[in-house]
Amino acid sequence: MKKLLALAGILVFSISYAQVSEFQKADVRYDRKIKALYTKYPKANDERTKREWHLTEERIATYRNALEKIEEEQKKTTKDTSVMPKISKEAVYETGIASFRKLFNETLALSLANFASEPYKAVLSFVVDSKGNLYGAKVNGKNEDINLFILAAFYRIKDQGKWKPAESNGKPVPSVVNFPVDFKP
Repeated sequence: MKKLLALAGILVFSISYAQVSEFQKADVRYDRKIKALYTKYPKANDERTKREWHLTEERIATYRNALEKIEEEQKKTTKDTSVMPKISKEAVYETGIASFRKLFNETLALSLANFASEPYKAVLSFVVDSKGNLYGAKVNGKNEDINLFILAAFYRIKDQGKWKPAESNGKPVPSVVNFPVDFKP
């Protein structure tokens, strides 16, 4: 049984890593095409704006596909978290929530640099399992496209650093972390 769980964990990690590289590939393609577009149209005009939006939509579609694959794989390998135990100690990021926020915001700011024009608030929720692994991320915000960028940023950094799981009666247990996201371009 332990071998099966270890194999499932390796499978989820490898698929999640493959999806992270899908985000990176989409970003590299987008950056390359934007650079070419700005070379072709150095001054802002309707055609450049139209093509920028087309490239952004292409990037969003790639993110959406990668996130759907991650979600499908997580459904196959994660436990039901609808009933969580009573928590006596919350899950914490090993170097503090401020460092997780900094890492997250840096990753998110790069993704949204050419997309968001107004401040945006959302809540990113994810599960920290009893071993400190993260999964089941969801975003509650008003703009579906920006929510995708938030999820992509989460999956880019989820394996950078470690979370200490929540505790119940001194034992590590899974818990949901609600992480407020405030983005100001």
